[in-house]
Amino acid sequence: MQLASHGASDYRILLSAQASPSEQFAASQLQEILEALCGAHLPIESSAQSDSGTHTGYGKTIVLGDDPGLKQLGIDLPSLVLGPDGFLIKSAGDTLVIAGGRQRGTLYGVYSFLEDYLGCRWYTPQASYLPHYDTIDLPPIEDVQRPILECRETLWNAPMDGDWAARRKLNGHFIDLKPHHGGQIKWAYFVHTFNLLIPPDEYFESHPEYFAEVKGKRTAYQSQLCLTNPDVLRITIERVKQWLRDDPAANVVSVSQNDWYSPCECAECRAIDEREGSHSGSVLHFVNQVAEAIEGEFPHVAICTLAYQYTRKAPKTIRPRPNVIIRLCSIECCFSHPQEQCPRNQSFVEDIKEWAKICNRIYIWDYVTEFGHYQSPFPNLYSLQPNIRFFLQYGVKGLFEQGPGTTSELAELRAYLISKLLWNPDVDVDATIDDFLQGYYGKESAPFLRAYIDLVNSKARDGEYHFHIWTPLNRRFFTPDLVQKSTELLQQAAEHAQDETFRRRIELAQLPIDYVKIVLGLVQGEERRWIISRFFKVAEREGIREIREGSPMPEFRKNISTIFNETDTFVSSHEYDNLA
Repeated sequence: MQLASHGASDYRILLSAQASPSEQFAASQLQEILEALCGAHLPIESSAQSDSGTHTGYGKTIVLGDDPGLKQLGIDLPSLVLGPDGFLIKSAGDTLVIAGGRQRGTLYGVYSFLEDYLGCRWYTPQASYLPHYDTIDLPPIEDVQRPILECRETLWNAPMDGDWAARRKLNGHFIDLKPHHGGQIKWAYFVHTFNLLIPPDEYFESHPEYFAEVKGKRTAYQSQLCLTNPDVLRITIERVKQWLRDDPAANVVSVSQNDWYSPCECAECRAIDEREGSHSGSVLHFVNQVAEAIEGEFPHVAICTLAYQYTRKAPKTIRPRPNVIIRLCSIECCFSHPQEQCPRNQSFVEDIKEWAKICNRIYIWDYVTEFGHYQSPFPNLYSLQPNIRFFLQYGVKGLFEQGPGTTSELAELRAYLISKLLWNPDVDVDATIDDFLQGYYGKESAPFLRAYIDLVNSKARDGEYHFHIWTPLNRRFFTPDLVQKSTELLQQAAEHAQDETFRRRIELAQLPIDYVKIVLGLVQGEERRWIISRFFKVAEREGIREIREGSPMPEFRKNISTIFNETDTFVSSHEYDNLA
């Protein structure tokens, strides 16, 4: 099939008469990007304006979305069970069909066609690669893709951009996805909602019994709710219904514990938890009642609750209702080794196995950055794929890979690679990393960046170095030898940068090693002054707002200046942790 030659094409783009907003956007994207690739402008037509395909065949046409004429080509789209996000790409004679779920599937199919068959790349919202073709010749194609995960999300700078996220097939709550992107799986409220449902300022003075009894006393400060109080249940149901009426686009609403401990120890709550062997017992007993109360008015909405910290262990006998999502959190785990291979993760492994026995809709809240040191290296790149495969082994339906929502070590690569894995957990990780490094940093610099990545990540994977999300910088891991080799590789990458854009991106990639040198005191004298100066110059240029969770960059700069001016020493890991 010759789609175009020397700036001309005999093809048209045909849209179904019932095309959804995302399918209409898919047509305009396909038209625009094909023209950028080869110079040919393909007209967009609606099947409402033409009977072509119903009697005489489509001819030289790219058909987008389901259309009655597809049956003439032997394509019965509903029988493929593609869901909202799956799609088919198929050539049939002179016709190319890209069709899928009306919500997002056809749009995803267009982006996959452009990426997989025409070599387009969208590395970040600001960095893409569109090849040039004199002639576009396509081989026979029959490609059906269905995502295993119904909800796919990762939290970095890049995924916040709706266009980029749609190209990367992300569909989660925090992304700026518009109707023409196919919308998203949307929470009315996302997580840690107990204080929103029953605000202590509103209720505690008059009804302290609504709140957790801790050590014999009702408390509102960093407390949970009393989950066996009938009025707490009544108010929660009323408020959840109001939230959903106010936000009719919501698919999910969270009824979940606050982000601290202190579960209720009253006799009724304690009796449930002791019987169930876990504090998840009283939580799930409560959440199931809310889910039952809302399903008549909101049959399309699920209640999501957390299996997090003190509720991570599954209950013995209580089972989640069909409209309840359990979001299991891996916050205590080591992330430098795959989940099943690390002895520190065995309790989490047991917990997901137990939840999988009783729940058919598990979502995972996973962590893919170092929250104590956003800018330090976090050697988990070799664990990403085995961990996602591990989650899927136990039937997980949704995955939220929480980065920092800002810039951190190799954030651009991480967002790109994770998005690939969320769609296809069997993607070739090495090839994906190499492709990204060549496209984002330049082919000449890529080998040095790859060597740096392998140096740091293989040391963590192959040794007894356990990286959690709040791990102090470890001198045993970040030895002078490792830091020196990393510095040399990153410097070689910078020296081979072919233009200013690549050079600036490599400067940002150097920031984590500079950070380690500053915090651990691995450089002295004028070199120290120069590295500190470069670190803050690049951080300011790149708009880096936080150095760690809850600690803004100006505070870190002030701490560095204070110690430098007053004691003329570096900030050790211990000193920095205390200061920040």
